[in-house]
Amino acid sequence: MKGIIKAFLFLLYINITPIILNYNEYQNFMKNYLVKTLSGTICLLLFSFCTTTHLSANTKDCIEKRSSIDQDQVLQLMKKVADWQLANPTGKGLNTWDYAPFYIGLMQLYTISKDEKYLNAIVEMGDSVNWTPRARPYDANVYAITQVFYELYEIKEDKHIIDRSNFMLEMPLRRRLENDVTFDGNKYWWEWWSWCDSLFMAPPAYARAAAVLNNPEYLNFMTERWWDTSDYLYDKKEHLYFRDDRFFNKKSKNGSKIYWSRGNGWVIGGLTRVLDYMPKNHPERKKFEQQFIEMCTRLSAIQTEGGYWGQSLLDTKFYPQKESSGTAFFIHGMAWGVNNGLLPKDQFMPIIKKGWDFLTEAIHTDGTFGYVQEVGDSPTDVSFDDSESYGSGAFLLAATEIYKLINTKY
Repeated sequence: MKGIIKAFLFLLYINITPIILNYNEYQNFMKNYLVKTLSGTICLLLFSFCTTTHLSANTKDCIEKRSSIDQDQVLQLMKKVADWQLANPTGKGLNTWDYAPFYIGLMQLYTISKDEKYLNAIVEMGDSVNWTPRARPYDANVYAITQVFYELYEIKEDKHIIDRSNFMLEMPLRRRLENDVTFDGNKYWWEWWSWCDSLFMAPPAYARAAAVLNNPEYLNFMTERWWDTSDYLYDKKEHLYFRDDRFFNKKSKNGSKIYWSRGNGWVIGGLTRVLDYMPKNHPERKKFEQQFIEMCTRLSAIQTEGGYWGQSLLDTKFYPQKESSGTAFFIHGMAWGVNNGLLPKDQFMPIIKKGWDFLTEAIHTDGTFGYVQEVGDSPTDVSFDDSESYGSGAFLLAATEIYKLINTKY
């Protein structure tokens, strides 16, 4: 608009000027005007070119700074989330499955930072529950906390830390009944690994105990039970898990199968932790790796533009709110896969970066990790203010692998 007004005024001026000035004066005026205008235009173009080049360089540098992150930044975020969770207990038992992912993540934070504060927090938790899993034998959920006990035992070498965990892990092995992984209508569903979450809770505990105690029986039992559950709940076409058999025929409002984000996140976390402890030459290892690669490849194709995954993985319009706990497990898994040479870096780094950006946005200024869906088994409403201890734990696991993945930037 300003350009149009200037052009109009200029035309008006050059038409009125001859009336005011004589012809010779008018010619001199136009000659001087055109020279000045042409010179000004050239100067303006040169200035514009130089400024644009300078701004482009600055913009590029700014983008690089925003898209890079160093290990210290990751570590500070981990401490921020961990410190808030430690200072704000949920009121649930510290040896429950809800808290287990947090203490598993806290152990990872200690491993990276070597800050005794976090190791002491784990010791205090263990002392407060007398190093005892919940009194519910055979339930996969109660084994989750034992993963931390076995890891701490490797540091402290105090058998008291794992005595009760050993007893709990032995019980299912001595009761060799036929495995029943049905869920719907099964009043003993919790005694078997009949829901996909269970694959994070129990299998890594058996894999860890097998390594710590040099007991291959634990590993054999774990692999047998894993594949029983997988054969039942894993959709080999979609390369995703149903949460349990109640969802075989359920559909979202938009007609899609319901594959729950955090449920599949639990499985991804279970796979990475089992593979962490499973010997490289174990006959079942390739099979676990194959399932891990299949799932991550499928998940890589359905990440949202916002960096998170929809609660219903194949229908992002079904409860479309942002959710962080499932996403954190996926980013943990993908970064772990790149770090361990199972996933191609060039293909997965953009996905990991986008997901990590979302996870950092979920952190409140005080360290609360938000957008965490409440305890459940399927998509529900969730908001920025929703937080749970297992969400903080999932973030710590994701951040651990991001920390390992980067040097100064990625």
